[in-house]
Amino acid sequence: MHRRLTIETRDAVTPLLLMALQGADVGLAVKDSAGSYLYLNGLPDYFPQPDPAEATDEALFGDDWLSEMTASQKEVLESADEKTIELSRTTNNHYQICECTVMSYQIAGLPPAIVMTFKDLTAERKREDTLKALLRELSHRTKNLLAIIQSVASQTARGSSDLDTFLHKFRGRVSALSSAQDIVTASNWRGAEFKELAERQFAKYIDDAEDSRISVAGDDVVLSPNGATHIGLALHELITNSFSFGALSQENGNVLLTCNRVASGDGEKVRIRWDEAIPGGTGQNGEDQTPKFGSTVLERVVPAAIAGKADYEIKSERVVYNLEFAAGL
Repeated sequence: MHRRLTIETRDAVTPLLLMALQGADVGLAVKDSAGSYLYLNGLPDYFPQPDPAEATDEALFGDDWLSEMTASQKEVLESADEKTIELSRTTNNHYQICECTVMSYQIAGLPPAIVMTFKDLTAERKREDTLKALLRELSHRTKNLLAIIQSVASQTARGSSDLDTFLHKFRGRVSALSSAQDIVTASNWRGAEFKELAERQFAKYIDDAEDSRISVAGDDVVLSPNGATHIGLALHELITNSFSFGALSQENGNVLLTCNRVASGDGEKVRIRWDEAIPGGTGQNGEDQTPKFGSTVLERVVPAAIAGKADYEIKSERVVYNLEFAAGL
């Protein structure tokens, strides 16, 4: 319906209303029934900002919104109802959206006036779009992680002779995944630095952070979230094997872990190398030294997950694992 105000009421209330609208970042346009603009203030900055005496619908709304706005003005004058519409456009990769409410107001003794309010929603919608994208990404990553855990559980069960063995191995592998995810999450999902990832995996098994048997060297490459997850799992397998029956099960054994960027004909690569020396050897062959699932992780699962290649060599006095993949994976 028309809002009827007396001249006295209008004069008293108008300054307060205008102040409230400005404080709420709401633009205001007032237009008489003849089509002339009487007042313009606070419209979003992607609208033209003419003097009210020179303003026209064509100048304010252009080709994008002219027909929609003129139709809405005509409708509210005829029906006395208000109408709220969203005006949106994308230009030069800039997204703009504004909520416009069109109303008719009448002051006693005067023809109806059209009042339009404008509320910029661009920043709000961008935040909503960003949040939706993050939730989609989180859902995707969660599904991937659950698939990895499901595979780990299944393969660990196949290689376990009893429940206690399964629980021990499964908890260790899930802990390795969790540690990698902690680093990735702390980086806002940008990835994980290789040296921090390695140090976190070693820290679960050594009391002395400066254990002289362990050296981590080379480039501190930033791994992608997917790369960090799978390489963390590979390091876990190598470390647990070494502490069980390799170099780190002996006081004079040593492990050198390196990560280096290397140039290649098809782009920069990252090469990770695990090299452990076992003085006196273990007296065990490769089949004894590494669980079946551990070999599968190192030779098949991890390389496939990051589109890389790996080779794993186990000898009585030496264990060497090489992993190579494209930088950024």
